[in-house]
Amino acid sequence: FNNACSNGTFATVEYLYKLHPDAINHRTTIGSYPIHNAINSISRGDNPIAAVVIANFLLDCDPSVTFQKHRGESLLYYACRAGYNDSNIEAGIQVIKVIYDAHPESIEENTIASTIHDRHQQV
Repeated sequence: FNNACSNGTFATVEYLYKLHPDAINHRTTIGSYPIHNAINSISRGDNPIAAVVIANFLLDCDPSVTFQKHRGESLLYYACRAGYNDSNIEAGIQVIKVIYDAHPESIEENTIASTIHDRHQQV
């Protein structure tokens, strides 16, 4: 399930979720959840929009995904800190919006807005 989220294959994510819905809450050996893998795939995948679709699907399936932290970072902070460039910044902004819309209270620090701005000038 984590690999499917990482590879940006929505049909596989959807199929595996139907078989194993609890997989949405399983961490990898490095501590990331499936949604973190989807976010990471934005910057290293061929189809960054698929990552947005997967993140939205995971949040629709289980809204508590918004509380999944990686190394102490909130999901929103994690998404803002990801490495975006000109080819994937739109997908990055979309996934941040999806996460924020799912849980607006997730803004924890004033550094979130400045962090993404520091990483890409289009923001």
